[in-house]
Amino acid sequence: MSRLTPRERLTTIASAATEDFRRLGYRGTRTADVAARAGISAGSLFNYVESKEALFHLVFINGLGLLSELPPVLPLRTPEPGETYALVARAFAEAPRSRLQSALATSEPADASQELREIVEELYRLVERNWPLLAVIERCAAELSELDAIWFGEARPAVFDELTEYLERRTASGLLRAMPDGRVAARVVIESVAWFAWHRREGRDASLYDDEAVRRTVVEFICAALVPESSPMEDES
Repeated sequence: MSRLTPRERLTTIASAATEDFRRLGYRGTRTADVAARAGISAGSLFNYVESKEALFHLVFINGLGLLSELPPVLPLRTPEPGETYALVARAFAEAPRSRLQSALATSEPADASQELREIVEELYRLVERNWPLLAVIERCAAELSELDAIWFGEARPAVFDELTEYLERRTASGLLRAMPDGRVAARVVIESVAWFAWHRREGRDASLYDDEAVRRTVVEFICAALVPESSPMEDES
């Protein structure tokens, strides 16, 4: 059996650390346990990461696909104060929500139903692709105030605000079905996406359903709830 390269070993360590941080939180995660999960000794772990802080930083570097940009010098150094949080904040700021943002810049879509479908699909795929990191952030935010401020104070509210504005605009134009409260409707959409794309994977329901069938069903369900049976634009065509 061939030995892992240092980069491969870092990836293995990052995966093990992601699992423990998302389940146990920051304080509950022990470097010795991460090492055991990665198949190395507790002492060997520090040949790859300098500290627990560096291990936490590695989780985000790996999850964001930035491992190849690391300098080839090991162990990975302890990040500067605030460096990990800046990395997380930048990732959220640059997260692709192009379909939702372009919809907000458009007053009269060619097809409101298709527009909504693309927005929900984009959000679903974003959560599905990044759920392990999101789980780490949400679990550790209870212990790390800086992370709490980024996740609960900035990132989540920003998406809720954008989707609320979108739904209220399209409802006012008669293109989507009116709901008693636009913010609640946006929350229903996002929480539905989050549960099926992310939270179900953390429990016993993970293997009950086919992933693609789940995605299609969630998208269809949301669209069926919000798109009128006959929209004004459809009547004109």
